[in-house]
Amino acid sequence: MGTYIFSSLAIRNLTEICEFIAQSDKKAASNLFDSIRQKSKLVASFPNMGKNYDWLSPNLRGFTVDDYIMFYYPREDGIEIIRAVYGKRDLQALFEEFGDEL
Repeated sequence: MGTYIFSSLAIRNLTEICEFIAQSDKKAASNLFDSIRQKSKLVASFPNMGKNYDWLSPNLRGFTVDDYIMFYYPREDGIEIIRAVYGKRDLQALFEEFGDEL
């Protein structure tokens, strides 16, 4: 069974997402976070199952939970989730903006 870790940027992304959702529905925010943890655990066991995002960064993969994409890099022991973003954002611009933090 693989392990998953969140980068500091992913933690910041998830905190902002959940705080925003919690403003109108605390249970929905909690459910989203639980879903992200469950899917992260699954993907950590099968790191190549996520969609390939090489066009953004070499070896980058991602999986979706609701309307959000969890971007990650496969590791020898699982995955490292580096970003959590709303799926309808301009991904190219987003990764160019935060390229140094990845």
